[in-house]
Amino acid sequence: MLKLPAICCLFVILNDGIFTVQALATPAARSRKSRKQKTSSGRGFGNAKAKVADQAQAAQIIDEIDEELDATSKRAVSNLFSVCSHIQNPQLYQPKWADACTQINENGEKAVIATRNVERGQVLTLFPIHALGLRTLRQNMGSKKEKEKEFVAYDRDVDEELFKQEDQQAGLRVKLNIPLDDEQPAYPIIGNREHNVLFSMFFPAKEVVPGWLGGRMKALSAVVDSNCVTIPLPGAAPLCAVVATRDVKEGEEVIQGMQALEPDAMEELKGILSKKYTRDISSLRLHIEMACENAQEAAQSSSVPETNGNSSSELGPFHQLNLQYPGLKKIHQDPDIYVIENFLTDDECDRTIAKSTPHLKPCLVKNERNGKVEQDPVRTSTNSNLPQREVPTIMQKMTDMACCNANQLEILQVLNYKKGQQFIPHTDGFSGKFNACGFEQSSRLATIFCYLNDVVHGGSTYFPELDLDIQPRKGTAVIHFPADLNWREDERTLHQGKPAIDDKWLLTTWVWKTERSDEMYAESKLPSLSSDMI
Repeated sequence: MLKLPAICCLFVILNDGIFTVQALATPAARSRKSRKQKTSSGRGFGNAKAKVADQAQAAQIIDEIDEELDATSKRAVSNLFSVCSHIQNPQLYQPKWADACTQINENGEKAVIATRNVERGQVLTLFPIHALGLRTLRQNMGSKKEKEKEFVAYDRDVDEELFKQEDQQAGLRVKLNIPLDDEQPAYPIIGNREHNVLFSMFFPAKEVVPGWLGGRMKALSAVVDSNCVTIPLPGAAPLCAVVATRDVKEGEEVIQGMQALEPDAMEELKGILSKKYTRDISSLRLHIEMACENAQEAAQSSSVPETNGNSSSELGPFHQLNLQYPGLKKIHQDPDIYVIENFLTDDECDRTIAKSTPHLKPCLVKNERNGKVEQDPVRTSTNSNLPQREVPTIMQKMTDMACCNANQLEILQVLNYKKGQQFIPHTDGFSGKFNACGFEQSSRLATIFCYLNDVVHGGSTYFPELDLDIQPRKGTAVIHFPADLNWREDERTLHQGKPAIDDKWLLTTWVWKTERSDEMYAESKLPSLSSDMI
């Protein structure tokens, strides 16, 4: 996957919105609010000083809640921007369904032209998101004045210079306000659309990406002279589509209407959009939902006292390794974590990378809501499935060391992390029996990953619950146990792939309690990568 952007925050005085306090307050904030309300309950309403004190205390409570709301909404905006950046990478995702126009340049005049006939309600292109922001408005207690501010997430490594330039430079940036209805996953976090404005920013100077030409066409205020309008994708905002408001012929110039459509006309277009592109929009919605859920989960976890999850007395027994395997060394006990230096030879590492490089695609991850393994909007590496039949020597090592047969191993994956890419803290296990990755009513018992190159800077594997940091060394294997034999997840194995600075390559798989049984995930169905047998 693409690089997770280095998030930078901009705070400027602007306009709009106030959060719905009780709807978004975290449990900790509500608890503080309740305690402070109780301590002030003895004051009489006729006492002027008491009123002033009450107002001051109320203002303090609201400020505290606002801080937590800000943190949650900023996290949501940052997550959503990371997802949108990922989706806009043409090497990872190409929206063929939304690629019905192109930009031409004739005699110095740029125009966007339809490349095929497009019916009313169909998508011409998508609107690019080069930065994502939230504009909010706060009401000062006891005053009619309002506090305004804006938070913007963008890729600091790529676009820092664009943000340093002056606003008055013509065409530098275009802002698109994105209205959210209550059907959008981001709505519960971002809040009241009357008081909070989610917006995207588009930089015309940036490279044109096929399928993402929104904002590059001419715009007219007269609806009658235009042929398209920008609409948030149903259930997938902040992603927006440029939709035809009438039939557009091949070769016709695409012209954006600036005036808002009548509500009935807008709802009709949304209905056509949802019906015709159900599958495409649903796949994008999944990314948006997971980004929002990550923000909500982080907010909830910050308001709950930290625990160590399942203790050693509650868990076990665990899957047994071949303790006589050459070089096997325990580096942490309870939970047990092992390493094997030189588990793979340099030659095996190099050939595995070479074999997989042409086939890298976005990663998959476990969906915490339903246990399914789905495309990950947050894990920013790329991967390639590696057929067992093409690495017989490596397979023999893994099955000998892990005391399992080949059918107990999940499909082998080769992962590549470029500079800035990472995998946020997560566990590999499942609580209870799950159907995933070709296994039915089963669970992951052991994680095995092997570093395929030396990584001097960044990219370490960190277990925050254990304060254990492992720096990647070529050929080294790491083994830990995400769940016990009784289907109970060990939350102490929470780990993350820290942001890479140097390129990082991994070979990874998981040992399951039962054998892979779903024919859709059969090794015979995996396409061959190359003729090189390792």
